[in-house]
Amino acid sequence: MSKIFDARLADWKEQIDAELKAILDKLDYSDGFKEILEYALFPGGKRLRPVLMLEWHSIFSAPDEYALRYACGIEILHSYSLIHDDMPCMDNDDIRRGKPSVHKKYGEGKALLAGDALLDLAYRLLSMPTPQGEASPFAMLSALCGDLGLIQGQYVDLYGEINTFDDLVKMYKLKTGALIRLACISGFMLGNNLNYKICDKLINSLYAESTATDVADIPQSDMRLIEYVMASGFGDAFGCAFQLYDDITEYIDGEEVVETSALKYMDLEQAKIALNDYLNDAAKTLDVIGNRTEYLRALLQKFVVV
Repeated sequence: MSKIFDARLADWKEQIDAELKAILDKLDYSDGFKEILEYALFPGGKRLRPVLMLEWHSIFSAPDEYALRYACGIEILHSYSLIHDDMPCMDNDDIRRGKPSVHKKYGEGKALLAGDALLDLAYRLLSMPTPQGEASPFAMLSALCGDLGLIQGQYVDLYGEINTFDDLVKMYKLKTGALIRLACISGFMLGNNLNYKICDKLINSLYAESTATDVADIPQSDMRLIEYVMASGFGDAFGCAFQLYDDITEYIDGEEVVETSALKYMDLEQAKIALNDYLNDAAKTLDVIGNRTEYLRALLQKFVVV
């Protein structure tokens, strides 16, 4: 199954990269500015967030150009956040994906503008209508990636008080988890052609705890809402697992344990247990969804640490 998933992942990445290049080619940027954006977007690492979006979309609907465009919008949004996170006034990272971060390559002013441009481009892509006109889940973007989501998470990371593992998880869910959760929710919504009125109904429960145990409180006749809770719950659990996996692998590789690492609050074995608990929570949401989740299950298996 791992080899089958790797082949599927490679196919998704090829489609995503081709679409990202096509998007940039259509933009009327000066050559120098376009070069910076291309540097930030390529090579693209795992492309995990757009792949998650496309996988959730594929559960409910055949892949199409609108889903691919939305997936690329999510990846562009992620890239903007990385540019800004790496700058000296924030995380002050000199290396990103094995090469100099954007501000080290081009200077802080150009990096700041490049991040701003990618943020604006992402919003334009994510707000473009689909053939159904109102199917875009754009209404959820600001809630998860704006001041109450990703940006708030970055603030907590830099300036908030993190004294316990629970505090750390709350930050994980905002900074790392918000965009992962958006990817899963977006795939579900686009795959089901949900309109804004239904989105508004779902937004009301956006910040509620969303795991498989919540299904008992939802009328079984409302399967769409159950599936939404599962998509949201998967993103929530996998977002925490993803960050824990990062902390654990950095620790195993001998990197310094920083204040925002789970290994600051527990030993390695406890961190592995916490990681696998979150992976199990994500897997339970797929049990409710049922069919066509084999690739998402294979993805979860890649993050198991024994």
